[in-house]
Amino acid sequence: MTGRTNPNRNQMKRIIFFLIFSGIILQLFGKTGSSGFYERIYVQTDKHLYLAGESVLMKLLTTGPEQIPVSFSKVAYVELVADTIAQLQIKVELTNGTGAGYMALPADLPSGYYRLIAYTQWMRNEGVDVFFEKNIAVLNTFHSGYYPEYQYENTLSYVDDSRADGLSLQLNKTTYTKRAHGELILNGLPENMHTLSVCIAGTDFIPVIETGVSLFQKNRMKKAAGNTIDIRQHGEFLPEYEGHIVTGIIVDNRTDQAVITDPLPVTGLSFPGGGIRFFTGQKTGTAAIRFFTPGISGTKEIATVVYAEGEKYRVDIQSPFITKYVPKAMPALHIDSACYDQLLARSIALQAFRYFSDDQPEKRNISEPYLKMTPTASYPLDDYTRFTTMREVFIEFIAGARFRRNGDKQELSVFVKRGDFYYYGPMPLVLLDGVPVSDHDVIYNYNPLAVEKINIYYGPYILGGQVFDGIVELTTYSRLHADLNLNRSSQILSYEGPQLPYRPVTPDYSENKNRQNRIPDGRHTLLWNPDVQTDGKTSIRLPFVTSDLAGEFQATVEGVTHDGEFIFVTSTFIVE
Repeated sequence: MTGRTNPNRNQMKRIIFFLIFSGIILQLFGKTGSSGFYERIYVQTDKHLYLAGESVLMKLLTTGPEQIPVSFSKVAYVELVADTIAQLQIKVELTNGTGAGYMALPADLPSGYYRLIAYTQWMRNEGVDVFFEKNIAVLNTFHSGYYPEYQYENTLSYVDDSRADGLSLQLNKTTYTKRAHGELILNGLPENMHTLSVCIAGTDFIPVIETGVSLFQKNRMKKAAGNTIDIRQHGEFLPEYEGHIVTGIIVDNRTDQAVITDPLPVTGLSFPGGGIRFFTGQKTGTAAIRFFTPGISGTKEIATVVYAEGEKYRVDIQSPFITKYVPKAMPALHIDSACYDQLLARSIALQAFRYFSDDQPEKRNISEPYLKMTPTASYPLDDYTRFTTMREVFIEFIAGARFRRNGDKQELSVFVKRGDFYYYGPMPLVLLDGVPVSDHDVIYNYNPLAVEKINIYYGPYILGGQVFDGIVELTTYSRLHADLNLNRSSQILSYEGPQLPYRPVTPDYSENKNRQNRIPDGRHTLLWNPDVQTDGKTSIRLPFVTSDLAGEFQATVEGVTHDGEFIFVTSTFIVE
């Protein structure tokens, strides 16, 4: 729920949502009969051979039982697996059944083949046999001796598959210079495209066993490990049709054991930063709780709190990933020694790109506030006399909120309206830089000179079924909740939310002075557009710009129509 409301209105919203969701499910069952609803996922990557330190760019697509695109789960999970253990894990936000993410490969990742595995939480009810899986190769050029010890004949060849089922892919040239503008020309596109992606990257030094067509067909034909899951009888894993579900358990701080009391204490989870991103926990079992966090993406931290007397309990967040898999034999990675010079140039370009480029995906992945509410009163503290204690700040000019002593503790209370009257409510939601604070002594003893602004929201507010007598929101200058001495009922953890869509920035070389600048352009992926808008057109033209790397490049176009027809077409060209 977002904002001030009342229990009746809150209940009505839940009923309306249930009716809408039930209608969606009935539609799905009208198509799938009694066999139940299931998902499949497909992943396109910008290439198949990566250097340690590069990022794997990926496009994700979900399909349903009739093998057509569906919009059901809102989060996909991708893991890079070596042997049985996941080396990297990311979450990707899905919109209308598609998503775009990236996986940054560490500079110390060993050379070899890895399994790229993708799934949704709903797919986990069927087992790992239905997960999407493909192999990618990683070559670590930062370690000495990475190049082959033996000589191999260069037998690799790249087929120019520029026409497929009436679709043609052409380029305005076959050879380009460095830092030049080019154009892809697509003709014969279906009018009913659901999603289309285009990639241009340097050709791989190793053969690709399966093309996009075969991987998609293999994925869509995967059967459930047992019977398909009937959505009317939820499996262990709920579908994330609203957004990411964060799961945790309540733990007794004295024994470090899961709490099995009923009812469980009230819990909260927030995403620190500017704005209010706060959610209360919903009970799922004796100790397990779920936090439904729609609209939250790209965050770096989470904060948890247990609203119980003292600091008896805490919330431990559980991983949503599989993490460990059954081992699978992988082929040995062999690189033709004739490719050494190209690998060296690519490795140097990568290091220069990472040093000079400001276009790093992790810098863009910031979520918007979830609860967009207007405060009843806002106090920019620089507009007032600066005091050195919070007690003085609240006494002198904060209206509608106050500290009061309860035994040996200080408690904040906020105006809450009942009918035509206001009174001080004893149960406000208190946030500092988005971090929920249950022990108000922490705020009472906090340095007010570090606080830029205090917002007061008169209550009541109902958030996730929990009633708060208003909100006190403190924002520091740094937005980093520095020097916040929380008790053991609260925790601040590093946490990666679902990634927001990422598309690399293309340099502008339209003017000669830009082409002549001395900042190196080490892009190995020249174009990555995971969401090309065709608007029903059968012909489109897509511009791209070459980099400072020479060699052979491959353009790849993949897409799916609304009725499940998959298109895949490639073409190659040379940069000198």
